[in-house]
Amino acid sequence: MSVGKWLLIALLFGGAVRAWQLHERTVAERGLLSASDTNGFVAVAMPDGAQPDTAIILAALNCPSAQAKRADAMADQLNRMGIPNRRANNFSVSHITREQVALIERTNVVMTGEIPIVFINGMAKANPSIEEVVAEYRRIKADN
Repeated sequence: MSVGKWLLIALLFGGAVRAWQLHERTVAERGLLSASDTNGFVAVAMPDGAQPDTAIILAALNCPSAQAKRADAMADQLNRMGIPNRRANNFSVSHITREQVALIERTNVVMTGEIPIVFINGMAKANPSIEEVVAEYRRIKADN
């Protein structure tokens, strides 16, 4: 077989693998959306050290990127509104139980979304508006 045929086979195989990955991602996102609450937040695994009733805003710290600036502005606005929050630039979960596997899978899908990622009391959303964060915080406070 010529080199051209092998190259064509490799390209077709690579394209098929990529199409399957995109399909899996779309299925995961649809499942995530169906599990979201009225504010678009979904149940996730919370990072180590997360404080109850405190929004964790995940984005690069001390960075000039647009995403980091949005996260900083969100933290400032939440502070002015009296909503406890913390900026962070990493996420870790040190102990995963069998029951948390589905939450970890959802967390992974959320974490691949646009930054900032906001976590509040076991719920998270990628790139929420300030209004969505405030509504989620208030919904959770009302439920408690």
